[in-house]
Amino acid sequence: MKLSGWTQVGESGFTPDFPMNELNDVTLFAAGPANESNNVVRLTSDAANFAACMNEAARRAQSGLLMFLPADLCALAQGWKETLITAAAAHPGGRFFYGDYLWRDEKGDSPQPVRQDLGDITEREDWGPAWAVNVDWLLASGGLDEQHYKAAFYDLLLKSWGKNTRIHIGGALAVVPTPQTDATEQAKKSKLFYPGRGALGGFSYLFMDKETEHHTEQVFYNFLKREHAWLEGERTNTPPAGPTTDGVRVSVVTPVYNRAKFIGRAIESVQAADISDWEYIIVDNGSTDNTRQVVREYMAHDPRIRLIENDRNIISVSLNLGVRAARGKYIAQLDSDDEHLPHTLRTMAEHLDSNPTWGLAISYYELMDVDGNTLPDLGVIKHEQYNRNNILRRDGAGALRCWHRSVILEFGGFDEGELGHYGEDYDLVLKCGEKYEVGRVHKVCYRYRRHDDNTDVLRSGEMKIRNKTLARLRALERRRKLNGH
Repeated sequence: MKLSGWTQVGESGFTPDFPMNELNDVTLFAAGPANESNNVVRLTSDAANFAACMNEAARRAQSGLLMFLPADLCALAQGWKETLITAAAAHPGGRFFYGDYLWRDEKGDSPQPVRQDLGDITEREDWGPAWAVNVDWLLASGGLDEQHYKAAFYDLLLKSWGKNTRIHIGGALAVVPTPQTDATEQAKKSKLFYPGRGALGGFSYLFMDKETEHHTEQVFYNFLKREHAWLEGERTNTPPAGPTTDGVRVSVVTPVYNRAKFIGRAIESVQAADISDWEYIIVDNGSTDNTRQVVREYMAHDPRIRLIENDRNIISVSLNLGVRAARGKYIAQLDSDDEHLPHTLRTMAEHLDSNPTWGLAISYYELMDVDGNTLPDLGVIKHEQYNRNNILRRDGAGALRCWHRSVILEFGGFDEGELGHYGEDYDLVLKCGEKYEVGRVHKVCYRYRRHDDNTDVLRSGEMKIRNKTLARLRALERRRKLNGH
């Protein structure tokens, strides 16, 4: 099988460590100020336009595999060529081929495994620094979008997306320098607790510059349209009326497990509400500390607080128990270590009252430390780019989430099966947005506590990505059906 390569070089050309001697029998297309030689061919496209360079390299290669090599490449992994060609031969329908890699520093090489493709449709998965594409497929597909070049690699990932089309070769491809860690960015990332590619992990999209965000959105929207999963226009459906109890407008629901240290603060934040027509349902998931005792002490002085004792420590089960027991028209979520603000319940209920097509209202939130001090370095988290299409590539819609209780029940509640421990609320947001408007409340109504015992810290990064991906893939199928495909 024919194998070609391409790379982007810096202003001074190839680095001294670039393993040219390992590529003697490979035609290497170079973007930037590279000197041509027997096997190096300089590309004429603008070196800053990744998509244009990739397309030109594919046209010149004409067929076979085209492998991207990063400019800081130290070496190619042992047996890389045989492993890559074998994988391509075994998967004739493969479009994109990737593998593990190694980081190199003064201590030696450290393996960096890359997971098998789960069907990811975000721009934040790690595919390794070196990878290859099927040239025949790329040319037949029309190539990459050169207009939205700042999202060119994401465009490649989405165009190669499919069943058994993005292939892990079963070994390593490249050795690159261990990345230098930016202390400031690492500190921010530690407060977000979500795995993913990018300086700030899975929430890196919150900090994109406007042009990159625009290019990324457009590439994603084009993908949704190709997949018949694009949803057009506003929703005009009105949530069904549900039974309510006089004197209860909003039911706050909190699942809790071993949060004796924080549950009192959560309760007091609800009690500080500037309206009184609320109830607070706390579902304990079999706590082994004195969480239940703490809740009962508050219940003794405030009959609006209710405790449900549940021995199944599954978040979705607890949420559904709380929703079914609720008497309010609206359900406001509150995690057991987070807090509301005095205006929270009034603000959210007023917005839902005045917007009859909203099935769900979502506000802004701020982060706080273990003692309740605001963490200003991340600012207010707004998720401003939310819409019913863009949400499919983003890891969150925001908080606080305040629902029509009837909408939760209409969709069968929170998924208690494969998403029981994570992604259950994201899944329901996706479902809600397919039928109703998801309204934005442009005000901080929630305080999100970051601490070492936070559930997001303790959850497996693999499980988080797997569950979010599953929710997205299910949404794609529902959307195709909504669009008649």
